[in-house]
Amino acid sequence: RARSSWRLGSSSTWLVGAREERERERGGGSVAAMELRSGYALGMRDAQRPELTPQHVEQLRKGVILVFTRWTALQLAIANQWGGQDSEEKARVLVDKVVCWLTETKEVYADELEDLLDNELIDDWNTQAEDESPGQVAGLVTRVFWETARNEGTLVQELEGAQTEEMRRLGAVLDRSVQEQLWQERERAREEREEK
Repeated sequence: RARSSWRLGSSSTWLVGAREERERERGGGSVAAMELRSGYALGMRDAQRPELTPQHVEQLRKGVILVFTRWTALQLAIANQWGGQDSEEKARVLVDKVVCWLTETKEVYADELEDLLDNELIDDWNTQAEDESPGQVAGLVTRVFWETARNEGTLVQELEGAQTEEMRRLGAVLDRSVQEQLWQERERAREEREEK
C-alpha cells in the first residue's frame, strides 16, 4: 500500500538535521545522521541512540499531544464518542502507548507507528482513516522523536506556536497530568462542600 510521505515544510527526498547541516556548511566533513522522509534517521541506531532522560520523555509526550491535536480523525472520534463514553480516556491511553512505543522500541520507523495508529483507530474507535492521515501523523511524531533524541525541539516549538484555542482545549483533554490535576481539584471542592 502506498505510504504518505508528507512532511511539514519539506519536499526533498531526505532531510538532514540542523546540527549536521551546519557542520557540513562549515566544511566539517560527512553527515553523521540522515533523516529520511519516513522519519527514520540513518546512522542513529540503538547503539548510537542517546539515553532518553525524563525531560526527553516529557518533550516526546508534549510533541505527541501537539501532533494529535491536529489529527482530524482523532478529533472526530473523540467529539462524537466513536469509542463510547470513555473516548477521551482511550485517546489519553493512545498518547501513553505511542510515547511508550517511542521510548521502548529499538528502532523507530514511521511506517510501524502508522500501523499502530491504524490499529488503534480500528480497535478503539471502530474507525478507519482512508485519508492516509495515520501516515502523516506517524511521520510528524517520528520527526518529534528524532529531534528530541538529538536535543532539538524545533518541530515541537513550531507546533506549539501555531496552536488554536480548540487545539489547546483538546491538548488538555489528551494530557493525563492536566486531567489528574482537574480531578484532584474537583475532589477537593467536593470534600469542602461535604465538610460544610
